[in-house]
Amino acid sequence: MAIATVVYQQPFDARRRLAELNVSVEAVVRAVLAGHTERLNCTDNDPPFIPGTEAWRFVVRTLREELLPLGWRKDDPSNYSLVINDSSQINIVVASSDALTCCVPGSPKTKSLKGLFTEAAVLKNTLESDMFPETIEAELLRAASILSYPTWMLLVHIEDDACRAELSLPSAYDDRNVTDWAERIFIPLPSVDGGVPAEDPIEDSDIDVPVKRKAA
Repeated sequence: MAIATVVYQQPFDARRRLAELNVSVEAVVRAVLAGHTERLNCTDNDPPFIPGTEAWRFVVRTLREELLPLGWRKDDPSNYSLVINDSSQINIVVASSDALTCCVPGSPKTKSLKGLFTEAAVLKNTLESDMFPETIEAELLRAASILSYPTWMLLVHIEDDACRAELSLPSAYDDRNVTDWAERIFIPLPSVDGGVPAEDPIEDSDIDVPVKRKAA
């Protein structure tokens, strides 16, 4: 019997849960907005895949720049780019996701096929200890052993006129993708032409939301 997903949809509830995980809301907001900015900075002369790649890259980079000074660390096992909090014992990995991000009802999916380490993360997330079943393949077992803590996914859906994000804990995986989530925390982003409005806006004048694309 599947366990119902816990959803923190309202900004107050989301902030409270993020505080419990020791995740800075401001850091996540800046990271997502940095990705949105870089998507907008692309032009029609870029290869078609570049806007999504640049958005993902800058979310990862900015999240690290924001969190590492707060006591987090980074690691890239087999290019699986993590930020890690040893105090809270959690990992975060960034993934581009579909239009169901921050939607209820609905269950978001990552846009690209996930690999060995995503499967390993789900495996570790669903076990109560490091006692892995004997049936686990050796390669998957090695990957799961590298991940010291439960791994959350910062799901980011970015378009030219909208961006949404949620920090979610994957709980099931098939041979292609994550299929279920134990928890979903909607990130209270400032409104960006269709983005999720924050009822309690981030009190930081340094956060700027550009909305115009560069000329081709």
